[in-house]
Amino acid sequence: MKTLALLAALLTLPAFAEDGAAEDYQKALDKENTDRDLNAAMEIYKSILKKHKDEEEIAAKAQFRLGECWEKLGVAREAKEAYETLVREFPSQVALVDKAKERLAAMAGAPVQKNPEEIVARKLESTKIDLDFTDSTMYDILDFIQEFARVNVIIDPAANELAEKKFTFAVKDLALNKVLALLADTAHMSFANRHGVLIWTTPDRLAALQQITAIDVADDAAEDDKKVSRSIGAIKISLNFTETPIDETMSFIREVTQLNVIVDESCNQKTVSLKIDEASLRDALELIAFSAGLDIRISNGAIVVKGK
Repeated sequence: MKTLALLAALLTLPAFAEDGAAEDYQKALDKENTDRDLNAAMEIYKSILKKHKDEEEIAAKAQFRLGECWEKLGVAREAKEAYETLVREFPSQVALVDKAKERLAAMAGAPVQKNPEEIVARKLESTKIDLDFTDSTMYDILDFIQEFARVNVIIDPAANELAEKKFTFAVKDLALNKVLALLADTAHMSFANRHGVLIWTTPDRLAALQQITAIDVADDAAEDDKKVSRSIGAIKISLNFTETPIDETMSFIREVTQLNVIVDESCNQKTVSLKIDEASLRDALELIAFSAGLDIRISNGAIVVKGK
């Protein structure tokens, strides 16, 4: 019942949809669920995608329903293509993208990939740790925690002064999430779980961290830029850098992804410290931008990196 309720919530008509799109979508739902006329429903869903594709929320729902209809008809190849199209063309519709990925994973007989933030949150709750540090910095303590718990940690350069202060800290057999809360209080720092990476910063910078926006392009962007945007969302990458110059970091990303990356000379003095496993390139770039104080955008078919 919970699954049905969630799906119903996901497919509720958006309040801001134009009347034509809303009416068409309701007609398609009636054809699919009341009349059991899947072919007629699919024709209407396809029509919505042609006429109302700019209304992303309702268009994405029509795309998802197409996949569901194909599944009901037993045509796995078309269903898979419909879900893949949703993931590729409507990345901002996160809830439906997650549902499409679940369907794709189920069709492939593979386990559903969980949100990295959820995975790390559960690890912090379930992992217990003993710590006994004397006259140590946050760098020392977090380095140990990172290796012990196999979690990725970044310290914001803006918090260096706090992170370099020495103090004594000891706990025994305590859940890691509680340990981190105590550490934050002791060091007068704050942290957030962003894309499965624990980012430590100053309390006043935490709000800025929570407001990191996706490196993306506008709906009316050039096709080359849209292609790059889709690529950085689809490519998975692992990074392990410690105070690595930004040009070397981006050179590695350029080589691995075969994407065009341009680094402005304003970044010459910037370095990156980041360890992340199997993250999307978009997430990795967002973390690099925040931790190194960079402005990373997509322009003219390339990833452009500038200093702030």
